[in-house]
Amino acid sequence: MDTTYSGETGVVLTLEARARYDALARPDAKRKLINELVIPKLSGDACEVPKGHIVRITCIEGGQICDFNAFYRDDPTEHFWSGRTRLLQSAHLTVGDRLWSTPPRMRPMFTIIADTVEDPPLPNNARSHDLMYSRCNERNVALKRGRDGQPNCNDNLAGSIAKFGISPDLVHDAFNIFMVTGLGDDDRFFLVDAVAEKGDYMELYAEIDCIVAFSACPSGTPEFEKKPLGVKVFEPL
Repeated sequence: MDTTYSGETGVVLTLEARARYDALARPDAKRKLINELVIPKLSGDACEVPKGHIVRITCIEGGQICDFNAFYRDDPTEHFWSGRTRLLQSAHLTVGDRLWSTPPRMRPMFTIIADTVEDPPLPNNARSHDLMYSRCNERNVALKRGRDGQPNCNDNLAGSIAKFGISPDLVHDAFNIFMVTGLGDDDRFFLVDAVAEKGDYMELYAEIDCIVAFSACPSGTPEFEKKPLGVKVFEPL
């Protein structure tokens, strides 16, 4: 085993495991590009990420929120569990944190091995890579902005996984990569513009065979200029 588990207090990688992941993330580590996607702004896409492969999500034109869903390839009813990951890891994820799946297996799906986004001091300890917010959907956008039929992450994710035969009912609350959020003094969640810059990326190592869906979030703060995302899947050599 390469982790120790201590109830609700979290999951800590062993030094041996951390060294292995650090080696995989080194800029000079040998790897082969298996797949590459560009997610246009306001839209989504999906791809396979086999066990032992690395997926990189990049802000190719500047800061842009990525809603990230993950499904076990051989049984998509096992998928990413935002709430349990939040309890086992934290409300904002970075290098060394893992994305956990739903019961009954409840196991690591991905381990974050690289994160180039700076972590500047922000009000109320706001941080990047959110696990507090739920994905936006058409009704949510209509309630906030008074407009129906607007692009949203739920529809983007559902449309993206259709090519793999995965039911839209299995779309779930996302890992909101690059999203900056916090909990205010009024005990309400808040979000601010992403601090990620052009070229910033996060890399996740697949612990099991996965189908992953991405949405270049159409929502976020009104001032937030929407941009595309880049996705690359690598095989370590």
